Amino acid sequence: MTDQQSVESHETREKILATASRLFSEQGYDSTSLSQVAREARVSKALIFWHFDSKEKLYHIAVRKTLEPYFIDVAALAGLDEPAQVARLIDQFYDFVHDNVYSVRFFLSLTVQSEGQPDEVLSRVNELYRVFRNSLVSVIDRGRARGVFPPSIDPPRDAALIMASLAGILVQQFVNDGSTPVAKDLIEHLKITVFQRLTGSAAGSPLAGRP
Repeated sequence: MTDQQSVESHETREKILATASRLFSEQGYDSTSLSQVAREARVSKALIFWHFDSKEKLYHIAVRKTLEPYFIDVAALAGLDEPAQVARLIDQFYDFVHDNVYSVRFFLSLTVQSEGQPDEVLSRVNELYRVFRNSLVSVIDRGRARGVFPPSIDPPRDAALIMASLAGILVQQFVNDGSTPVAKDLIEHLKITVFQRLTGSAAGSPLAGRP
């Protein structure tokens, strides 16, 4: 195989994966046929089998690839005070969902439909959940220790509440067909509400502005 053929083969494989991920996320595993994937990717069904052997293998590879971009940029918090760090973490969540709507919808659909995810997928999701939650807990705990947040704040509970609210906004975004203005408005309102909760203040929130 020449270098050009190798590049074309890789591009074809990626196109099949991207198409399959979108269709699986929109329709689920059972309702997505390889014929439909082939038609929408503009390749032959035989080419899908050549790259992936079976529908099940295509599905599992698509799931793994969907999770590749999931990460929390903890380094982006450096130099910010605790309220701004909470805001940055919330913005990171929003930005990731906005930039990866199909990927997030794909995993959400797998969870809702209880379709058999490989253990490695669940492990990766659990790891990311822990990193995000623990980052919020650490920031809120530091803010409490420095007197930025009151002693009555419970970092694990408040971090869990923030994450539950973010998950709700994620679902709301999908219900509204990924409507960015609606999701962004909810995120900004969440930051105001979080600031009021963490500081006990009803004043305008410095969390509301994106850095």
